[in-house]
Amino acid sequence: MTDSQVTATVQALDERRTQAVAVLEQLLRSMDLPATLDTRELPDGSLSIAVTPGAELPGVAPGRRTPLGDALQYLVNKLVNKPGEERKWIAVGIGAHPEPRGAKAARPPSVPAPVVNGNGVAQAVRPAPVAPRPSTPPRAAELDERTLVVEEDPAFDAAARSLAERSASSGRIYAVVTLGAVERGRLLTAADAVSGVGANAEGEGRLRRVVLTPDKMVPMPRQRLPVDDLPDDD
Repeated sequence: MTDSQVTATVQALDERRTQAVAVLEQLLRSMDLPATLDTRELPDGSLSIAVTPGAELPGVAPGRRTPLGDALQYLVNKLVNKPGEERKWIAVGIGAHPEPRGAKAARPPSVPAPVVNGNGVAQAVRPAPVAPRPSTPPRAAELDERTLVVEEDPAFDAAARSLAERSASSGRIYAVVTLGAVERGRLLTAADAVSGVGANAEGEGRLRRVVLTPDKMVPMPRQRLPVDDLPDDD
């Protein structure tokens, strides 16, 4: 790797770290939760951030996975890892740096107990033969809903374009659930025709959803809710 490539890589890591810290600080300010952040680069190129709250949080143990830590981690990765760019995982831990992904404590080998014969002499025990594990069948290729051929539905297509345009203009991420494969395909195709927003299908089975991500995301104003989430009386 040349010096220019090394410099570019270091600058990219510094920029990603700055963005992740800025996004996380904005989320914590919106929660009125004072906290200090400590960042650490991992050998695989990912980033680890330890969030030390300035107030005691009930049910939160340092270094343990919590719904709060998982939510912050999901939002930071969504906002920093933009579509079309190389994704680098950002791990977030509450009170301490989280354990590296895939790290498991090594279990000591089990030693069979000795068998004693009638004369009181211990005999070696042969380990039982281990049956080969059945091979796992390969997973089916993920369905690309865009390839589905369906009849025209002007009303649905217009609503899908309107939602994609709203995501692009407001800078908000929208996730649409409880759609069938045909409806997901219509929404993805309609969003592809709108500039300033990207659309992808994520998840499996009943949890599969279409996520609309604007090219330019806007942070949520403090103590404000989206207009669509306000009660009808307001």
